[in-house]
Amino acid sequence: MLSRVAESIYWLNRYIERAENIARFVDVNFNLIFWTLRRSRPTMWEPLVVTAGDLPFPGALW
Repeated sequence: MLSRVAESIYWLNRYIERAENIARFVDVNFNLIFWTLRRSRPTMWEPLVVTAGDLPFPGALW
């Protein structure tokens, strides 16, 4: 039973760490969008989506 609890805590920590990293990416990207008005706003999120690996399938961006 102790090993199952330890494994659950381990995976919970991994998910929290990943959420923190994604939140940091979103924060930085949002600040770049806010202070940079030269590029169109939808294309500014493209690098974040590619970095996070959240494309629906390879080569499709929206």
